[in-house]
Amino acid sequence: MNTNIQLKIRKLPKALAELSHSNQFMKVSAFSAFGLCALLIIFIFVQSMRSVQVLTIAPDASVYQNATVPKPEVEIERAIREYIKFRYNWAPKTINSQLSKSGAFILPSTKRIFDGSMSDVVKFSVEKAVSQRAYPYEIKVDLKKGIVSVFGDRVTIIQGIKAAGDLRLDLGFESGPRTSVNPWGIYIKKEIEKTNP
Repeated sequence: MNTNIQLKIRKLPKALAELSHSNQFMKVSAFSAFGLCALLIIFIFVQSMRSVQVLTIAPDASVYQNATVPKPEVEIERAIREYIKFRYNWAPKTINSQLSKSGAFILPSTKRIFDGSMSDVVKFSVEKAVSQRAYPYEIKVDLKKGIVSVFGDRVTIIQGIKAAGDLRLDLGFESGPRTSVNPWGIYIKKEIEKTNP
C-alpha cells in the first residue's frame, strides 16, 4: 500500500501578502501626496501674504524712482508745453504729422472743428512755404477757471523771410483719459489767440 500525502499550498496567504503590500504602497502614496499638497498650500499662503513689488519702467528701460506726487499745475504746464511743441512748431514737410500729434491734446467733442480749422493752416503752409517755431516763456495755470495763459515768442518764416512776434494764448482745458501720446490726460477745449494789446 502506497500512501502518498500531498499537501496543497493554498494561494490565500500569498494573495493576502500581495494585498497587504499594495495597501501599504497606497498608504505611503496617499500620505506623500497629502504632504506635498500641504507644503504647496503653505507656500501659496506665504507668497500671498508678501507685499507686491511693482517695477515701473520708463520707455528707455530705466526704472522710475519713487517720487512725490507732482502738483496739478506742473502736470498741466508739461501737457501744454507738449501741445505747443506739436501745434506751433512745424515746417511745410512736417506740418501734417505735427498737427496730427497735437490732435491728441484736443477734446474729442471739438476735434472735428480743430481739424477743419487746421486744414487751412496746412494748405497755406504748403503753398507759401511757411514754417513756424514757438518759444513759450511763461505759462500760468488757473485751476478754478480751467484756463492756461501762455506768453511767448513766435518766429514765422515765409519763403525764407523771418518775422518775429508775440505768442499770447488762452487755452481752456479739462482732464480726460490718459493715453500714450497724452499721458497727462489734459485736453484743450478752447483756444483763443490774443493779439498784442
